[in-house]
Amino acid sequence: MSTWKLGRHFSELGHEVGVFSFARQGHVELDFGGLWHGVADGGQSSVVNLQALKEALDSFAPDIVINQMPYEREIGALLKKRKRFLLLGCLRNTLFSVKGNLTAYVRRTAPGFLGRFAENQRLQSLFLLLHRIRHRRDLRWILDTYDRFVMFGPPNLNELEYFIPDYDRDRIRLIPNSIPYVQATVPEKEKRILWLGRVSHEQKQAGLALDVWSRLCGLLPDWDLDIVGEGPALAELKHRVEKDKLERIEFHGRQMPDEFYRRSALFFMTSAFEGFPNTLVEAMSYGCVPVIFDSYPVASWIIKDQENGLLVPPFDVEEMTNGLRELAESADRQIWAERALAGVRQFRIDQVGQKWQELFDQELSFVSVK
Repeated sequence: MSTWKLGRHFSELGHEVGVFSFARQGHVELDFGGLWHGVADGGQSSVVNLQALKEALDSFAPDIVINQMPYEREIGALLKKRKRFLLLGCLRNTLFSVKGNLTAYVRRTAPGFLGRFAENQRLQSLFLLLHRIRHRRDLRWILDTYDRFVMFGPPNLNELEYFIPDYDRDRIRLIPNSIPYVQATVPEKEKRILWLGRVSHEQKQAGLALDVWSRLCGLLPDWDLDIVGEGPALAELKHRVEKDKLERIEFHGRQMPDEFYRRSALFFMTSAFEGFPNTLVEAMSYGCVPVIFDSYPVASWIIKDQENGLLVPPFDVEEMTNGLRELAESADRQIWAERALAGVRQFRIDQVGQKWQELFDQELSFVSVK
């Protein structure tokens, strides 16, 4: 979605835009520029798909390449070898997806019986050390390969310093994700609370949404919960709602989210980690007051706690329940909603697009492109 939004905006600014995807199928039709894609299974590991990328580069002859898969060495090596353009690596995730979710990481990666001891602190420390060594190596390779490395914002610099204390700050540029617009005023709201995202456990911790609602529904008898999204845990959540006889909760599957943002007064997230959560800033752009776990670096950058939303200690279900109840019953909820609008205006696509344009203008002047 970020690729589509930016590509369209670049096109509106007068740039000729091409997109290459390593997926063989499932693409939407673009209303701007050109689309090339892989022709075989295997993604970037397929020699056939790498050849397709070479042909796309020769056909399109770009001045600038933005690679949103900078960790994939096959892609980076190919781009660097054929380089006649400004080469930008663009990371759309947090560097702390492991550090902030260590138990799940150990459980998933530990060999054999060790997975049963995923909560053991010594084992976690060992796995974190090994991860840090590997990730340091990968990040150094990225910084050596790309002319500039684009990250979301200031919190990412702290992440990068954790892995590479002596990194070259001049090679980093900070540009967040974007939203198309921000409502001029807060839309009329209903007494509805919204959870929206991929219905999964490891990252989104969707089950915690029901943990919260099981405590909250009796405290707010005239409020409803909407769960919007699909994913591997959806059937499990529906079964639990039936088994526990949870009331005033609706599952909507995958939907265009705008109308849900428009009508919902409150929005909450239960994620263990995020890069830059589009759903959070999109919800705030409609005046949904957010309550989220302070479980990833950009959380406290986007949300000013007790001002335009609430940050809850990870993963304190009771505190999240209390926060949602406090806002639902607050006479100042309209003020909070107006602050939410104000807080995300910096992420409008016209402002974010300007940052990209400034990067293009500056770096094409100073980076030698042969």
